[in-house]
Amino acid sequence: MKKNTFKIYDAQIKPGEKASLALPLPEQYSCSPMYMPVKIINGKKEGPCVVLFAVLRGNEVNGMEIINQLYDQISASELSGTLVAVPVLNVYGLTHFPKVTPSGRAIEDSFPGDPNGHFAERVADIITQNLIKYADFCVEFLTGSLNHEILPQVYCSFDDSTQKNIAKVFQAPVITEIELSKNTLRTTLENLNIPLLVYEAGEALRFDTTAIQIGIDGAKNVMRKMGMLHDELSMDITPVISKDQDWLTAPSSGILHTNVSLGEHVKEGDKLGQLNDPFSNEASVIIKSQHNGVIVGINRAPLIQEGSSIFKIVSFLDNKKAESAIEAWEESKPELD
Repeated sequence: MKKNTFKIYDAQIKPGEKASLALPLPEQYSCSPMYMPVKIINGKKEGPCVVLFAVLRGNEVNGMEIINQLYDQISASELSGTLVAVPVLNVYGLTHFPKVTPSGRAIEDSFPGDPNGHFAERVADIITQNLIKYADFCVEFLTGSLNHEILPQVYCSFDDSTQKNIAKVFQAPVITEIELSKNTLRTTLENLNIPLLVYEAGEALRFDTTAIQIGIDGAKNVMRKMGMLHDELSMDITPVISKDQDWLTAPSSGILHTNVSLGEHVKEGDKLGQLNDPFSNEASVIIKSQHNGVIVGINRAPLIQEGSSIFKIVSFLDNKKAESAIEAWEESKPELD
């Protein structure tokens, strides 16, 4: 079957071509234009369309780097189908950080969008009408928030066996069930019957070379699984499935000293760290685990306000087996400079 020209916005990308586009966004108050970068690879052969996107909040620089490197590494001649790669969805948030939008409203909570609505709704409408509608499958790249480092993991719907199987080939050490209600982007994709995989690793505004390489390799594996790339799947680990996730919050303010590391197994009552008062000789507040599990998130900031999230712990059916699997992943992950 002859491959068709891929049409997006006002551009036409022929089979076997790569293109970088600038999708117009609402202007800034200075009337200066703003554009969303969109990179297209239209393969020579027929196949599905995968949409990759990052920087929805404005600070997930690991995802931006994953998509940019991935685009450079894939040639149109080797691809079956179409890759739509959007390294920065929230251009305003990236250029005006820490403000996510002019009104402060999150784009991920403004889908499917409204062309006549507030700024975030208008951007969401542009994304829905010009990008999402082409997708057979979507992959979102996230990081932890500021100072919150996350162990690489993927989220998917456990009700969809296809999504779960694709999540396994991504080769992140942990797979967790996605919370569709967490934002309206996810519910919009669900309503459109477009599967979504979310990869989260590292922390905001900080490059993590290991997290980036895992994201690149994982995205390639997804495309191999979907028949878009034709070399062999790279399968080095068996991911573990998590039951639930909880952030443990600080019972008081102070200076945080951490006693655990990412991927470490903890039992209920184990010491995770302590909070010290920097201005007095008062005894430290000991932070203990509230249940058995594995550490998948740590707040790296030493200055902690009462109520801040400090440790993220996931539970597995077999926590010791999960720890062993994560240790095996630690040993097999790529050595990077």
